[in-house]
Amino acid sequence: MAKQEQHKPRPFVGIRFKCCKVYSRIYLNRKGDAFVGWCPRCARKVEIKVSPDGSDSAFFEAV
Repeated sequence: MAKQEQHKPRPFVGIRFKCCKVYSRIYLNRKGDAFVGWCPRCARKVEIKVSPDGSDSAFFEAV
């Protein structure tokens, strides 16, 4: 029997897009320097830079 690959969960933050009043997750980019995503309704892009100091919050709002 072949060994199953185990996938690491991708880091994400929750975001509320005020433009369309929807919640979504955005994921860490490949470089690991920002969380990037698009509004699922209007495709507005949002990018949250990763700070060396971090953040206590895992939920954000985009205007």
